[in-house]
Amino acid sequence: MSYESSNQLTSEQILKDAYENKDRPLERPKQSIQDLDELRSFQLAKRKEYEQQLNKNRLNFNQWLRYAKWEINHNHDYARARSIFERALDVNVQHIPFWVQYIQFELSHKNVNHARNLLDRATTTLPRINKLWFMYVQTEETLRNYSMVRSTFERWLKWQPDESVWDSYINFEKRYEEFENVRQIFRRYIYLFPNGLTWLKWIEFELYEVQTSSRQIQNIRLVFESSVDHLLGQKSSKTDLALSIIITKWSDWEISVQEFERARMIYTLLLEDPRCKGILLEDQRTKISQLFTDFEKNHGNKNTIESSVTLNRLNKYRANLKEDAQDYDSWWAYISILEQQGDIIAVREAFENAIKNLPTDKNKSLKWRRYIYLWIKYALWEEISLGQVENARNIWVNCLKSVPHKQFTFGKIWIKYAEFELRNSIEDGLPQARKVLGQSIGQSSIQGPKKKLFKYYVEFEKKLGEWLRVRKLYERWLELALANEQEFIPILEEYIEFEKSLNEHSRCVSLFELGLGLMDGESITISVSDNEIERLWISFIEYYKEEMQYSEARSLYVRLTKKTPVPKVWISYALFESSIPTEAQLKIFQESDEEEFLFEVNDEHRTNTRKVFDQAQKSFQDNKDYRLVVLEAWKSYESLHGSEESQQVVEKKMPALVQRRRKVDGVEEEYTDYIFPEDEEKKPKGAAVSKFLANAKKWAQQQA
Repeated sequence: MSYESSNQLTSEQILKDAYENKDRPLERPKQSIQDLDELRSFQLAKRKEYEQQLNKNRLNFNQWLRYAKWEINHNHDYARARSIFERALDVNVQHIPFWVQYIQFELSHKNVNHARNLLDRATTTLPRINKLWFMYVQTEETLRNYSMVRSTFERWLKWQPDESVWDSYINFEKRYEEFENVRQIFRRYIYLFPNGLTWLKWIEFELYEVQTSSRQIQNIRLVFESSVDHLLGQKSSKTDLALSIIITKWSDWEISVQEFERARMIYTLLLEDPRCKGILLEDQRTKISQLFTDFEKNHGNKNTIESSVTLNRLNKYRANLKEDAQDYDSWWAYISILEQQGDIIAVREAFENAIKNLPTDKNKSLKWRRYIYLWIKYALWEEISLGQVENARNIWVNCLKSVPHKQFTFGKIWIKYAEFELRNSIEDGLPQARKVLGQSIGQSSIQGPKKKLFKYYVEFEKKLGEWLRVRKLYERWLELALANEQEFIPILEEYIEFEKSLNEHSRCVSLFELGLGLMDGESITISVSDNEIERLWISFIEYYKEEMQYSEARSLYVRLTKKTPVPKVWISYALFESSIPTEAQLKIFQESDEEEFLFEVNDEHRTNTRKVFDQAQKSFQDNKDYRLVVLEAWKSYESLHGSEESQQVVEKKMPALVQRRRKVDGVEEEYTDYIFPEDEEKKPKGAAVSKFLANAKKWAQQQA
């Protein structure tokens, strides 16, 4: 009895278990599909689930959408998906988001014709919905079916939509420069919306979109005349604020095409003609009168026209600078206008205001470049235009103070400052210029030497013939490049070219050796590319060749073959032996008075070249690919300079191709091996038999 009571569940235990498990998330059982029947069963269950949800609430269009997307994404069943969309539309055909989703579904799967049919149905069913029409024309324009776009717009316009549709139609035609079509649309547009804003759109199109020509001037004038006549003939013109804007634009345009008398007649007609007195309100007449006064004041002659244009530009730039004080292009244009006006105080004040707006960028951005050009313009203006040398010097100094030299610098400032000191310091101009350039190197080399400054300083000293200073500059340049782990080979090459120009042979050799030593040194952590290393070696060799020191060039080749034992170096070495004159040829040339002599490859050249080729192919005994490359080059050389006998000698050295098999990572693969005749001759005669017996013994052991 006690055993049964101990195994009975009490209500307290049931409630306790329920309370402890109430927050445990529901775990959906994992389902794996093994065959087609299970797949169909799963699909049937899923569809039944969706259908049950839709039966509960058929207006839940998100559920319809999920259902359709499931059919596409999981079953790729387009027919069922379309059926679902169509059933949803039957529920509520006026639900715009669902039309949009349906159309986007067809477009996303590149079913263009289906999408067209849907768009046609949608716009026919709901012709007052602009979104569907916009989708229609956008789709056709994307497909470049421009005639269909026009046809769609024309269908749309039959329903008399709002102005945005007309504007869209016009913008479409403007994009493809169908200007006559645009004018035809505007004529119909004006008929339905006869207000000043519509006319203003047409006027702006003619003014700014179409290229100016004599015929276009007539078109613009005709539109202006029609707009004013039309608006003045309507009662609503009294409240139409666009009328005064149109008149202003008309007069300004007539002025721009030099038709001042026409502009004057426009104002006169509007202000004095009896027909206009009863149409225009007093405020409109006052505004037009003020415009007329401004016209006479500003455009009475050529000078007043230019003044008006300048004033407008100044106002425009002031507005730009009020919005963005770091708009340095506007500062530049603004100051240029003030310079033309000759107001020195205003120009200086503008410069000071401009340079106060320091860029906030932390890098050498375009803003910084524009800003620095303002400083340069300021300094040159004080120096050249006003002759204020001390003011200009202070500007250069302050300009340099404004630049964060620890992050970046501008070589142009230092160079311009140095040139300024040269121009304006008669007694100590040269020392001052050197001082500026020295400071530039000191302050700008924190992040590494600035190439532009060094090149300018070097050329500066070259022009003065200060060779010792030039050498010191090159040495400093190299030192900074190495200290900042920057490339130094181009600097060294430039230094060598300088010493070449002075015929300093020993210095050139020392610099070449310095470069080779730096590339070999372990203390240098600069990564030098193989091309740069090769270029320096070849330059060194070519230098010795130019100096006719062929034995030194040959020694360099020997060093290079030891340092870089690759076929390319050996082949270059071998061909070098056939590209230099022999001792006898050199002696003849030196004893003759001629500046040139005919170079011919003789037996001595061939012998020396063959020795190098033979040495090269022997050095690659353990690298068959390299050895083959050398022999191919040797063979090509013999075909040009050798005899049949020498060609046969090389041909006998060429390897035979043998297909072998080997295991790589446990996988057997076939590869091509080279068998060189010389290697086979060196082997003992019994080697092949011994190898055969060894293989036979190995096979017997495997069989046992």
